[in-house]
Amino acid sequence: MEDKKYAIELEVVTPLSVGAGNDNDWMRGIDFVQKNGKVYVLDMRKVAEEGVDVDRLTTLFENSDEKGISLLIGNKLDNVSKHVFIAPVSTTNAIKTFLRTQLYGKPIVAGSSIKGSVRSALFHYLREKGESTNDEVFGNMKDGTDLMRFIRIADIEMPATALVNTIIFNLRKEGKEWFGGWKHGLSETTGQYRPNEFNTLYECVVPGKKGVGSIALAGKAFELLAANTEKYISYPAKKRQLLSGDIHGLFHIINQVTKTYLQREKAFFEKYTAERSEELTDHVNALLAMIPDDDSYCLMKMSAGVGFHSITGDWLFDDYSQTGFWNDGRHAGKKKYKSRKTAEYNGHLQLMGFVKLRALDANEVCQYARSLDDDHAEIIERIVTPARQREAERLKQIEAERLRQLAMEEERKKEKSYQELLELAEQCYNDNLWDEAIAKAEAAAEIFPDRSETGLMIEKCKQTKELEEFRKSEQTAAIQKLSQPLAEFIKGKTSAGNLVGTTVKWLKAEGHVMGQTECDAFKAEANKLDSKEMKNLKSKIAALAKVAGKDITEKLLKELGLS
Repeated sequence: MEDKKYAIELEVVTPLSVGAGNDNDWMRGIDFVQKNGKVYVLDMRKVAEEGVDVDRLTTLFENSDEKGISLLIGNKLDNVSKHVFIAPVSTTNAIKTFLRTQLYGKPIVAGSSIKGSVRSALFHYLREKGESTNDEVFGNMKDGTDLMRFIRIADIEMPATALVNTIIFNLRKEGKEWFGGWKHGLSETTGQYRPNEFNTLYECVVPGKKGVGSIALAGKAFELLAANTEKYISYPAKKRQLLSGDIHGLFHIINQVTKTYLQREKAFFEKYTAERSEELTDHVNALLAMIPDDDSYCLMKMSAGVGFHSITGDWLFDDYSQTGFWNDGRHAGKKKYKSRKTAEYNGHLQLMGFVKLRALDANEVCQYARSLDDDHAEIIERIVTPARQREAERLKQIEAERLRQLAMEEERKKEKSYQELLELAEQCYNDNLWDEAIAKAEAAAEIFPDRSETGLMIEKCKQTKELEEFRKSEQTAAIQKLSQPLAEFIKGKTSAGNLVGTTVKWLKAEGHVMGQTECDAFKAEANKLDSKEMKNLKSKIAALAKVAGKDITEKLLKELGLS
């Protein structure tokens, strides 16, 4: 058995989001502003370079004053933004960001994300004896028997991203019957499709975009392990067949799992219908038709929106409409695993995260290699060739110039070192490595202390670093503030509008609900309002009903004596 490595092309089929984590979400009025149908993600380094009043901007960040930020920056929004996106809908929520490389900020599909989806498919394929844990099927890392050690997948850099709106397809109950619907609040699901209620914008790589990486099957290493410990390896024959075959054997497994999943999803959407749900049925049919009979490539679901069934290897349920009910908690009586994250792209509803993986043949690999060679040739033409020409001209100078050149050589070396240090400082600054940039600039200043560039660079780095650190602290503070209990969050609100608006903002945060404790807290603050504001509360509370539910607000009004 030999080790095999394949160049792989990943093509996005439906909007793909590989999340960078909640800590990196873009928050409106802090990380981005929305204006004229566009989302501008601010770059603090560029903001400082454009001469925007940092003190005023800091105050606006503290209040998440998006309008004030836009007015202060004015017509420089394009210049001070690191990303500008078309906004599919207006949003006040945070935007879910795509994973990017640390140094150059390029969107990247992590090999670990691809590997996670491959692992789920292999769990489905390998499992035969009712096992329910990864260790039982794959082996474990402690003794080195984990199958995924022998499947190595590289990160794949992608060309660009865009913003895509998502909304949750959910089930709702009427009487004793369950129907399809769209989630518009924590406790509100209706049959109507309303794309700007309880929605989330995701930064996605959109359909048709491609990137190149690699998959390696370490068959030789597995054989060495199996020779000594085969009796401890579950399903050795299946694993040996997978690792000894070519990449299309893996593609076949993934395609079979994807086909089974899509057939079950199709039955789910045909049974539970709502406005525009037929688009999802048609979409699933199109995906099924895309799976090749010859396994020349595979269709795989991954990352954000992957769903319970896919992420667990899709072995628990043959019928997605028969998943049982929750027995306790706030979901008691509701169906399990009844939601689907749905994206709207180019006017069509789609399930998220489907990609095609295809092995590149020798000619295609050569074409990619030639494209890299072309890039290097351009660099040679632009930088190396002129340098060689200058050196040739220098060598042709007459002997009378020789002594002058020797005298100038030391100065030239100093200048070169100075320029190189300044260039490194600029590069570090562009990569947000401000301390390193300051160190390089200070080293350059030791060579030519009387030059002003180094002082300007140091000051620029310090100012941008302070602004970036302040922005991050404000973002953290905003998240921490929303994590408080409702009683603390609304304390001291002296007007009905402010009390209701602040409560609504708290409820929109992830994981927050209007339970009895929260109702008591709301009533306690409401009872502190003066008589005028108490009268206003009855009209203002309608906004709270949209997120907390009409039954809760009616109860509050009754208990406050306002019904």
